[in-house]
Amino acid sequence: MTKIVINIDMDELTSGINQVVDDEILDEMEMEDEIVCPISTQDSEVNAANREVAIQDHSYGQSVKNWSKKKQICGTCEYYDIRALMLDCVETGIGMEEGDEVGYCTKLDFTCAAENVCNDWEKGGPITDFDDIDIYEPLEGNKKDIF
Repeated sequence: MTKIVINIDMDELTSGINQVVDDEILDEMEMEDEIVCPISTQDSEVNAANREVAIQDHSYGQSVKNWSKKKQICGTCEYYDIRALMLDCVETGIGMEEGDEVGYCTKLDFTCAAENVCNDWEKGGPITDFDDIDIYEPLEGNKKDIF
C-alpha cells in the first residue's frame, strides 16, 4: 500500500494561484501597451546607488546555504518584474548581457539578479506577462499556475 501526503498552503489556495481564469475575463483585461521605464533602468548610477541601499539596508546579495534551502531568491519574489516591457527597459537603458537572469525589483527600485536574496522577499512572484508565462521556466519552490 502506498501512502500519499498532500500539503495544502491555505494562503496560496485563497490567493488565486492555481485557479482557473475565464478566457473572457482575460480578453476584457487591458494589458499595458506601454510602460514608463523606471529611472534606475535607464541610469546606471541611479541603479548602482539603489543597489547599494539594497545591500546596506536590506541584505541584498548572494544566497547562503540557509536561504537557498528556503528558495527565497529574487527570482521567486513578488517584487521581481520580468515582464517583456520591463526587460526591454533594462536592455535599452543600462543593458544586459546575453544569458543574464536579471529582473527589476519594484520594491527597492533596481535591477537585481534572479539567484540573489534580500530581507524583503515575499512569496508570489515573479511578475510576468500573461501571454509569455509559458516561455519562462518556473524556479523551483515557487510555481505560478495561473491558467
